Amino acid sequence: MKKPSRAGKVAHDLGLSTWFGGTLFGQVSLNPAVSSISDEEERGRVLNEAWGRFQAANIPAMLSTLLGWRLGGVRDDSELRAPGLTRAKDILLGGAAFNTVASALLGASTAASSRGGATPVRSGTKPSRRTPPEAALAVRPPRFTGDVSLALLAAAVVVSALIEAAEPKPRGFLARLLSD
Repeated sequence: MKKPSRAGKVAHDLGLSTWFGGTLFGQVSLNPAVSSISDEEERGRVLNEAWGRFQAANIPAMLSTLLGWRLGGVRDDSELRAPGLTRAKDILLGGAAFNTVASALLGASTAASSRGGATPVRSGTKPSRRTPPEAALAVRPPRFTGDVSLALLAAAVVVSALIEAAEPKPRGFLARLLSD
């Protein structure tokens, strides 16, 4: 059985951990915590700056995960271990990638709607009465896309562990016959 490349495995694992960990921090800590900043524009500026900086790590982490999975041999090894779980992980990673890109685009749209990214908000996912209408439309969906990304990535981490624990299954009739 051909093993995945070490570089592919490292790229996949490091990318997935960064992607999940950063998303978890943002959704659970950053977005709610900014509501303690008294000035709504300062809240928006801090949020937009923090998420903008994180995207500089998050998008490469996402790409690293996907490239390690598809091109680094990690998926091929997983297919030998647990074909059903491998297909489930394909769906989980695809959904998380879609939500991550959507969240990044919505965040960039929100930041661009105000000078210096100081879009007035109540929290990371709630517009205020002073939020410009076009920005208010972009602030609400990341609550959903971020939570969905978080759930999909958590499930991908669990599925990854289950795949890793599975024993490789022999391929083909003769290989299965001889392995018993």
